[in-house]
Amino acid sequence: MGNDWSANLNYDFANSSFDQAFIEWKKSAQFILDVGFRKAPIGLDEWDTSSGSLKAIERSPATRYFVESNNGRRLGAGSYLTGVYVGGEKDGVFYNVAITNPERDEFSSLNGNSDPGVQGSGTSANNNLAYWGNAGYKGKVNETTYKVGASVGYLPDQGGLVLGKGNNLTVYSLYGVVTSGNFDLEGEYFGSNNQNGATATTSAKATAFWIQPAYKFTSTLEGVVRYTYVDSDGRGVSLSDGTRLAPSGGTMDKMSEWYTGGTYYIKGNDVKFQIGYIHAESKDTVTGASAKATSDGVRSQMQISF
Repeated sequence: MGNDWSANLNYDFANSSFDQAFIEWKKSAQFILDVGFRKAPIGLDEWDTSSGSLKAIERSPATRYFVESNNGRRLGAGSYLTGVYVGGEKDGVFYNVAITNPERDEFSSLNGNSDPGVQGSGTSANNNLAYWGNAGYKGKVNETTYKVGASVGYLPDQGGLVLGKGNNLTVYSLYGVVTSGNFDLEGEYFGSNNQNGATATTSAKATAFWIQPAYKFTSTLEGVVRYTYVDSDGRGVSLSDGTRLAPSGGTMDKMSEWYTGGTYYIKGNDVKFQIGYIHAESKDTVTGASAKATSDGVRSQMQISF
């Protein structure tokens, strides 16, 4: 669009949803300004890793519980939002900050979709701005590369059992990546403060973490194991909240998942085949009663990117 100016538009016709739609001004590598619609800068798994380069087919249940659309259990703190984004990098130090609307809204219309991605609750009285920040450092020691960082998001009026009732939501994460030769280790910890998110008078401070070692046995064959744990702190979580296509298993207080699988790279991430075994477990009801539900399955994916 001219010196330092560009525009990006990505629309998914099959899903009737936008992935991005923004204008960018790149003054330098240290200062890049985006205005429009894109992902909020929260988390390693969500913000820093594209869906096409995931080692475990799906993002972790921890990420899904914290950032996917609010269904009364998940927090809905992330994904696609409209606002002003600023980021940059210099000498290994990177940062991203944003001011956005608090509600996610990537769908152009309902279009028969039972989960449009947003439950409108903003009014002239409560539609305040959300604030985001992400910063860290990446470097290299001999043949080992590493990255450490932290991110935070403050979403007014997006907490509580019902949106739009004046309860605020704060989420944050700490993450790291270490790669040495054929070995890669990634992990992330999430925390939150959801005002009156457990009951009408009790806040929920849900936490979660995931850790994922991976090893390339050859240039084309990689194995990966990931463990995830989610503690809803009384708000509730079901198997289907974290493990895609799993049955509900009822509303429990905690959830864990093991993923064990492999990737065959035919042409890097552009053409690859992935397969993995998933064991998910939820336990203990939000009222404290002992209970348990499990789900087992095999996921596979053939990816062709162009």
